[in-house]
Amino acid sequence: MLKQFLLVIMMASMLSCTNMPTSINDLAQNEALQGGVLGGLLCGGAAKIAGLNREQIVIATAGCAGIGAVIGKQLQDRRKKYASDEDFFEGEIRAVQKFNFEQTAYKNQLVTEMKDLKNDNRRLVKLKNKNRISSSKFATHNAELKSKREQAETETRKMQEELKFQDALYIKLKEANGTSSLNRLQKEINELKTTIAAIEEQRNQLVELENNLA
Repeated sequence: MLKQFLLVIMMASMLSCTNMPTSINDLAQNEALQGGVLGGLLCGGAAKIAGLNREQIVIATAGCAGIGAVIGKQLQDRRKKYASDEDFFEGEIRAVQKFNFEQTAYKNQLVTEMKDLKNDNRRLVKLKNKNRISSSKFATHNAELKSKREQAETETRKMQEELKFQDALYIKLKEANGTSSLNRLQKEINELKTTIAAIEEQRNQLVELENNLA
């Protein structure tokens, strides 16, 4: 039954590729469906390779199909704002650049703040070991670390979702033979991946600082 289910998904994917829409409106109408089909197919196959049981594979397939459908819906909604493929891709690349610029600025600010937090942490740990720090100061610093960590986790999740969209946009741009813009978008995707990794590293360091205070 599971094999039949995956086969149906694969056939639907192949049909969608052989009957490619020719206008931006056709693309918008098919985006969510194609996103769900491809997301389910790819993730279901990966789950099977990973050795998951029947129930786990079905759950994984359904979950990833849902993610693909969400990304497809985002593409569909954003395309409605533009009159042509060229305007759509150019406008969304500019939006990608703006998003990545803002996240890079957040990352740089966090890196700078981490230097002061580490120094404060070392000082407070020494004072704590000597019983020379008030509980209120200790709690205030700990609360700041927690707040920074939670914000880093929130920003990371937001960027990971955006990365899925940027990857999907890249695929659609490639299908539309937008060669002149592919390099620009790939540069932004690589930059976002680097920023995500850097913020995750800062998040891990914040966890270490919290543990040092425990």
